[in-house]
Amino acid sequence: MPSSKHAYWVLLLVLAATIAVYANGLGGPFLFDDYVHITKNQWVKIESLAWPDLVQAWNSSFSNFPSNRPLAQLSFGINHALSGLDPWAFKATNLAIHLTTGLMVFVFTRLAYQAVNHGKEDASERGTLLALATTVLWLLHPINVSTVLYTVQRMAQLSSLALLVALSCYIRGRIRIADGKSGIGWMLASAPIAIVGFLAKENTILLPLLLLATELTLLQGVSISPRRGAIRLIWAIFIALPLIAGTIYFVTHPGLLYYELRPFTLEERVLTQPRVLFSYLHWLLIPDISAFGLFHDDIQISDSLVNPPSTLVAIIAWFGLILAALVLRRKAPVFAFAVLFFLAGHALESSVLPLEMAFEHRNYLVIVGPLMLLAHLVTVSSEKHRVRSLALSIGVLLLLSYTVVTYLRVNNWTSYNSFILSAAENHPNSARSNFQAAQLMITVLGKSKDRPQEIVDLAEYYLHQGLSVDTRCINCLFGMIVLDLHLGKAPDPGVISRLTDALRQGYVGPTKVSLNQFSFLVKWKKSGSSSLSSADLEAIFDAALANRSWVPTGEASIRSAYREYYEFVVGDLESALLHARAAVKAWPQPWNYRMQLVRVLEKLGRYQEALSELDSAADRAKNEKHKRETAETASRIEHQLKK
Repeated sequence: MPSSKHAYWVLLLVLAATIAVYANGLGGPFLFDDYVHITKNQWVKIESLAWPDLVQAWNSSFSNFPSNRPLAQLSFGINHALSGLDPWAFKATNLAIHLTTGLMVFVFTRLAYQAVNHGKEDASERGTLLALATTVLWLLHPINVSTVLYTVQRMAQLSSLALLVALSCYIRGRIRIADGKSGIGWMLASAPIAIVGFLAKENTILLPLLLLATELTLLQGVSISPRRGAIRLIWAIFIALPLIAGTIYFVTHPGLLYYELRPFTLEERVLTQPRVLFSYLHWLLIPDISAFGLFHDDIQISDSLVNPPSTLVAIIAWFGLILAALVLRRKAPVFAFAVLFFLAGHALESSVLPLEMAFEHRNYLVIVGPLMLLAHLVTVSSEKHRVRSLALSIGVLLLLSYTVVTYLRVNNWTSYNSFILSAAENHPNSARSNFQAAQLMITVLGKSKDRPQEIVDLAEYYLHQGLSVDTRCINCLFGMIVLDLHLGKAPDPGVISRLTDALRQGYVGPTKVSLNQFSFLVKWKKSGSSSLSSADLEAIFDAALANRSWVPTGEASIRSAYREYYEFVVGDLESALLHARAAVKAWPQPWNYRMQLVRVLEKLGRYQEALSELDSAADRAKNEKHKRETAETASRIEHQLKK
């Protein structure tokens, strides 16, 4: 058994190995939601660590509380103040948080084993070995790559770190009380720590459920006698009351189940999630690089208990595992904890809420339970059953395979091209991945003078592959049109018809429609070289606006692009004004939509109206650039009024 001193040296080696494995990915690009929260977010781009700048970064989200996640936004702002928009610095910060969280996995797992074996003489040494094994598996597991290297997932990292600290404090407090020492303060500390994590991501509201899973398994043999009354009061305040209050809140807020923006129903999501949860476990135990990826829209939706047949099997299996965990929680507390902790940690994002079906980052915290069970089988159970050498050999091989797959995944994140193409290769049935690969090829065409045929062929292949998966893939249909524009060809009328039909009647949620497609078409018209007729462009916009299921931000973006078309291509300022007003009505908060409206009114000579709207814009100016431009516009309009 390793001594504590040796354990710390081993732990340092594990941390160093993790840095080495992730090093190549730190220079990779910002991706997708990084643009919204960081690179295109002017308010997060603070220049110093002065208090006003920090406050600006704290309030830099476009969402309302609690979805604004101010702690994570503040961390992005600090990154920018120290290193600008250097993706290496942002991702290195994520890696540092990953290493810190790994240390907390070690602390938590050792405390967990100490609780399970409370009072036994060899609990400390065995707990150290178990904690080391769990930590190295967690730090080097390939399922965590997207959480570490996808910058915006720092939100999931910080909330997971907070939960691990909170749970560790709680367990330490319980153990200290059982040992006749003071521990109430440790237990009470768990709540404020979780609240801090809540400011990074809302998942920390699961603390009461995670505490319940911990009490039922790891702590069920730890005595409460020395402070029975105080501990029961903490149970009531920290576990029972929050669960009751959460249930009441959920029942009285049916708007939480708004599924109009998803391509599946509540019933389909509930039926699919048991299969998704087993997929997570499959990815956890079998290191298949083709199974991993940022997007998993290729998972088949369950539309009934028997379609696909694995739906019913998964539901029965989960009920069986839950029953087994409850029955065996005293004889096999680590197994029971692994099951209940995993499910409790997924209770928010893998239940009835209208979220995407699957994301790897949802497992960042909850895999601690299953990995602890795996490490327990290799290090502790194997010794009891006298198969330790065999178990350790299997464990080492599994760790090596995890490390190799993690290294390969990290290499896929070194550039945008490798990331996109590997996603399409590993997930050929993902419409989203195929569209992004096609979009990459089209971008290459746009930068090439000779338009190589092999790039054209690849773009067409990915677009057709996406449409074979989803015949109403709006992004793919847009891609067909944009590809023709790059080739100087008039878009196929059949494709135009399919696109307008899909836009008018189909699902237009954020995962299905890339809104910049609309402004891209307008830019082509503004360039004067577009082979897309004005009638076809207007038909596309009118079809989109006929669909009433856009979120306000989506409608505002389309209206803004349509305003740009009428203002700068057609020269119809009255129509431009109509869409400028509609954009502001759809999403009143942004400064830029207000200013677009002001500029159209100014061009029309309606200066008093422009000044009135300018007052509203001034209230929404959040940085010096906006304030300066607002003031300059006001001065210019007032000068016109004096003539």
